[in-house]
Amino acid sequence: MDTLYGPIAIREAQPHEVADLLEKSTDLLSTLYPSEANHLVSAEELSAPGSQLLGAFLGELAVGMVGLRTLPTEGYAEIKRLFVSDIHRGAGIATALMAELEAIAGDLGVSLIRLETGVNQPESLSLYSRLGYQRCGAFGSYLEDDYSVFMEKNLS
Repeated sequence: MDTLYGPIAIREAQPHEVADLLEKSTDLLSTLYPSEANHLVSAEELSAPGSQLLGAFLGELAVGMVGLRTLPTEGYAEIKRLFVSDIHRGAGIATALMAELEAIAGDLGVSLIRLETGVNQPESLSLYSRLGYQRCGAFGSYLEDDYSVFMEKNLS
């Protein structure tokens, strides 16, 4: 994909390639929510079997990332840690990452994708709504709280 910054390549990422983005994401979320409301996973967890970690790269620089954890016994996959660096936001990188992740999920036979985001992230809520995600109740080990917004999308 071409942006104002140059061509962006979306590909599988290694944890060390997105470490800076994970740190920035964690820092941002810690300013928006109390620690008990942050449900973070590591890049290593998103690189484990049954998971997928994607990065958006401008040359060798990771400017965006997203993870997918497949949970076949629960019947869905979960999106984790979608993040684009401040300077690269608004260029369609998050949309491109999500499109690639949904394609991978479909190839893996996943028909339902779920996610948890927060009430203090209006840009994320808008993006997910635009992409067809609809609000749902808490799932998995999550509990309903004042900070979380749960969403899902049927891929079939």
